[in-house]
Amino acid sequence: MGAFEYLLLFAAIILGLAVTDLALSLHRVLSAGPRVKWDLLAPLAAIVAFLKIVTQWWTWHAAEHLAQGLTFEMFLGVLLAAVLLFLIAAAALPDEIGAEPLDLGAHYAAVSRRFWLLFLLHWLLGNAVSLWAQVRIQGAHLTLLSPAYLLAPLIASLVFVRHRAWHAACLMGFVGLYLWQFFGKTLG
Repeated sequence: MGAFEYLLLFAAIILGLAVTDLALSLHRVLSAGPRVKWDLLAPLAAIVAFLKIVTQWWTWHAAEHLAQGLTFEMFLGVLLAAVLLFLIAAAALPDEIGAEPLDLGAHYAAVSRRFWLLFLLHWLLGNAVSLWAQVRIQGAHLTLLSPAYLLAPLIASLVFVRHRAWHAACLMGFVGLYLWQFFGKTLG
């Protein structure tokens, strides 16, 4: 087992737990049947969390050449980013489903600020660790003008703006972005 497989395995376990949490939460919601008052935002948040996890793993796989040069501190950043992804996934759908009706709209309203704050922290940390590794290992230069940097203010707006249509548009936008980002790409 090489350095890449060794490092990725630990982080991949955390991502696997995040997908497991999403699947179990979805199972509980579906099992609640007619007691569920459906709403678009919570399932969209779950889809975004799932796609974010998958694209994160895909991105890590593409960074195999960086594995040999990762420092312990960089790896801690990678692991912390994986934990943040787990927390994003855990917030998307309710964990506990009692005998009373379950309102997915109310659930999203209750967790949306935490969901987007975790999302923003993950974006900031993930980009910081990626830039750090690229500069230190590959000698890359910082690019201060990138369209990707526009995502941070957009995500921050979702922490503070409570307008449902804005959240729905952004969630659908992230679904499209994550699908488009790697659509048709191979691991090779």
